[in-house]
Amino acid sequence: MRRLHRRIIGAAPDRRLRLYILLLFAQIVLYSLATYVIVRYVEQTPFTMLDALYFVVMTITTVGYGIPFPVESELTVILMILIMFTGVLTVLLILPALFAPYLEKLFQRTPPKTLNRKVRDHVVIVGFSGTARSLIDMLRVSSIDIVLVEDNIDEAREALSMRRTAPYIIWGDYNDDDTWTNAHIERAEAVILCEDEHTSAKVILGIRDRTKAKIISIADYPDYERFLRFAGAEYVLSPKHVTGKNIARHAIPGPYFETLYDENPYCNIHSQAECASTDRKKIFMLPILEGYTCVGSTIGDLNKNNRFDFQILSYWRGSEFVISPRDDDVIDKSTMLFVLGPEKAILGFRESELRRGIEAGYFAVIAGYGSIGGIAFGELRNEGIKAIAIDPYVDTVPGIHENAESEDILVRAGIREASVCIICTNDDDVNIFTTLMARSLNPRVRILAATHVPESVDKLYKAGADYVADTPTLGGMMAANIVLADHIHILIALPDGRKIAAAYIQKKGGVSVESLQHDTGVLVLAVRTRRSSIVHPGPDYMMEEGDEVIVVGTKGALRKLIRITSGENI
Repeated sequence: MRRLHRRIIGAAPDRRLRLYILLLFAQIVLYSLATYVIVRYVEQTPFTMLDALYFVVMTITTVGYGIPFPVESELTVILMILIMFTGVLTVLLILPALFAPYLEKLFQRTPPKTLNRKVRDHVVIVGFSGTARSLIDMLRVSSIDIVLVEDNIDEAREALSMRRTAPYIIWGDYNDDDTWTNAHIERAEAVILCEDEHTSAKVILGIRDRTKAKIISIADYPDYERFLRFAGAEYVLSPKHVTGKNIARHAIPGPYFETLYDENPYCNIHSQAECASTDRKKIFMLPILEGYTCVGSTIGDLNKNNRFDFQILSYWRGSEFVISPRDDDVIDKSTMLFVLGPEKAILGFRESELRRGIEAGYFAVIAGYGSIGGIAFGELRNEGIKAIAIDPYVDTVPGIHENAESEDILVRAGIREASVCIICTNDDDVNIFTTLMARSLNPRVRILAATHVPESVDKLYKAGADYVADTPTLGGMMAANIVLADHIHILIALPDGRKIAAAYIQKKGGVSVESLQHDTGVLVLAVRTRRSSIVHPGPDYMMEEGDEVIVVGTKGALRKLIRITSGENI
C-alpha cells in the first residue's frame, strides 16, 4: 500500500492534481452505478455495467463514440446533464493542473548568456543564493554595476524575477571560458563567490589569471579558508562563523560587548591626528541581560544615573529599531542598546551592572550543533559556561542526539532552568517552532536565534526571540563593505529596508547636518571628529573634511550620500 502511495505521488506530485484525479475517478464510479440502475430499472432496457461505464467515460471525455441509449424518463435526462456538467468541469480542472508546469517551463524567459553592453569596474557575483540576494541589496547603495553569473538555469530565472533590483544576469557554465569573457571578468573590480567551497575553489582557479579584481569567497566552514586562499582568494568570509560568535557574545553574562563600528579595516581613508585607541570613542552593541540593575528602568534614568562616559545613540527591541530614544522608554532584557563611548567606559558599565552570583547556575541550551551552534557552544565553553546541545544529525553532539523540535527533548535538556536558549538549526521552520516551544516552556529564558532567510527574522521575533541573527544579510554586508570600503561602511540592515551606515566627509569645505539631510534624505545619528563625538547633532552643526558621519537611510538616500561625501560617481 505504501509502495502504491509513493508511486501515485511520484506520478502526480501536485496535491491539487491528485485531488482532481480522485474526484474524477469517484464521479466515474458513482455515475456508472447510477446509469446502470436507472437504465436497467427505470428505462426497462437491457444494460450491462460495462455499457454504463463506457457511456459515462464517453460523455465525460466528450469523445462522441455513442451507443444506443434510451432517454424516456426525466430522471435519465437529469442524470445525463449532471454527468456532462460535473464530469467535463472536472476534466477541465485536471488539464491545466497537469500541463501547467510543462507549459510554464516552455514559455519561461531564458536567461541571457552575454551582456548587451560593456561594463567596467563592476562587481561579479558568482552563484545566486540568499547571501547573494542580500549582497545585491547592500551594493545597491552605490551606482556600481553588478553582474551575476549562475550556471543553474532555474536559479538564473529566479534572479531575473528580482525586477528593479535585478543585476545583469549571465547564465553559463562555470567551466566555460566564454562565460567569464561575457562577464568582462578582466575589467571587474571585485569577484564575490557565493557558491559552496568546492565550486568556489574551482572557479577561482579558472579565473585568477584572467583578472586583477579582488576575489572574495564566502564560505560556510572556516576550516576551508587556507585552501581557498591558496586557490587565489584575497578574502575568505564565513558568515556562519561570525554569526555563531555574535550569538555567543549575546549569551555571555560577563563584561563582554561587541564593537558595532570603530574603523573599517578595508578603508584607505582615515581622519588624521586620531585619539589614542583606548580613548577613541566607538559604537557598541550592548545587550541588556537578566540580572542587570537597569532592567525595568527608563532611558532617562540610565542617562541621569550614568557615571560613565558614553551616550545612548539608539536601541533595538525585538524587530523594532528606535532611532531617537525617549526618556520614558523602558529597558528590559530584550533591549539592545547602541552606545557611543570609549571601550573602558562600556567595560566599566557592564561590570557594575552585573549582580554578584549571576554566573552561579547560568546554563545554556543550544538547539542545533552545526556551523553556527558549534561555534556558539565553543565560545560559551571557553568562558566556563555550561551548555547542552541538541542535534539529530551530528553523532558527536555534546548533549542529546535528538530533534530539538520536541517539547519533551527541550524539557530533558533543561529548558525550564536555562538562562539562555540558542536556536540555530539549518531549518528556519524548525527554528521558529522551537522558539515558540522554548518561550512557552520558560517565559524568562533569553532566546537567541539564527535565520537563513531574511523573511524569517520578523517571524522569529513574533515567536518570542529576544535577538535574531540574519546570516545571509550578515554575509552580504561583510562582502559589500570590502567593495565599498572607501565610500561607505554599512553597519546594520534594518527590517524596514533602511540601513545604518558610516562615511567619511571628503568634501572640501565640509557640509552642515541640515544640508546633508536635505540633499540626501538620510538622518544623521552621530558625528565623529578628530577631537570628539556628537550624538544627534543639531541642524546647524558643520561637519568638516575628515569627519565621520553615521546615518540611517534608504538605499537611494545612501547613494546620494556617497556622491556628496566622496565626490565620486560610483
